[in-house]
Amino acid sequence: MDTLTHGLFGLAIGALRRREPAKSPLTPTEKAVLLACVLAAEIPDLDYLLPAGDPVLVTLRAHRGLSHSLMMAPAVAAIATLVARLVFRSARTSAVVLQALVAVVFAHLLPDLWTGWGTRILLPWSAERMTLDWTVVVDPLVTLPLLVGAVLAFRARAVDYRRPLWIGLGVTVAYLGARISIRASLQSTVESAYGTADVNVFPAPLRVLQWRYVAETGAEYAVGTISLGGDPVEEGRHPRGVEAANDLRGPTVVDEVLAWARYPTVTVLAREDGGKTLTVADLRYHAGGEPTLKFIVELAGDGSVESARLDRGSARDLVDRFRR
Repeated sequence: MDTLTHGLFGLAIGALRRREPAKSPLTPTEKAVLLACVLAAEIPDLDYLLPAGDPVLVTLRAHRGLSHSLMMAPAVAAIATLVARLVFRSARTSAVVLQALVAVVFAHLLPDLWTGWGTRILLPWSAERMTLDWTVVVDPLVTLPLLVGAVLAFRARAVDYRRPLWIGLGVTVAYLGARISIRASLQSTVESAYGTADVNVFPAPLRVLQWRYVAETGAEYAVGTISLGGDPVEEGRHPRGVEAANDLRGPTVVDEVLAWARYPTVTVLAREDGGKTLTVADLRYHAGGEPTLKFIVELAGDGSVESARLDRGSARDLVDRFRR
């Protein structure tokens, strides 16, 4: 999820802890818990600052790497607790670190896991990028209830600040529950339409009832959209397989891009200077039957990487997608 949503989840989780005593001014421990939970919800994304060589490796390898793993969750909670204790020195460490640990898992790792992009939560034991495909990375309907709750909590201050945070969290959780149910229903519909279980349904930006799908049909991927209560609308087909890129494997960025794509389409174009342009798209991200997100790697004649970039299309392309 985005930075704002992570922080708001952390704040709401910090408010779940029982007050001591109720309706008195916030104690140093309570203040430290709130601060530590927000920090714990944000710290994993500092991995964007790690050196990685090029923007593609930052996106695919450095980001959502070890800092987003269950193994590192206690360390992240400890760092957040240390900072909070430096601000509120009389706070009880045990209470702060336990709530911060909950925030790492449920305000950062889980929200990243349920996006279509996914995360490598089992590092270092497994480098598989896991995803639940419940929402896109930025979903205003996830964020807005939490944000409204935070604003109302700030206005309430110590009187009863937790109630609006709880309500905001409850509304967001209910929305997520609805998305899970919708996805399961749409998945079943697409499977029935294609007569295969090799189907996946993915969230679409700014859509609740309309989702994207990919179905594996022999040597091809069928892609399209489906709305709740409707039939699948196939929008295109693409050949399966990454064989065209097999000879280019070796450089880290090439291997990472090919590992990232769950439903890849691969093209390799020879350049006049002897180099090659490798383009890898993932059909999870498509509009009108065509992929909308591509990684483009420029390779020299000797196979070394000259440059690598992520291509989401032009601003006009983005506007056109949302109009569809």
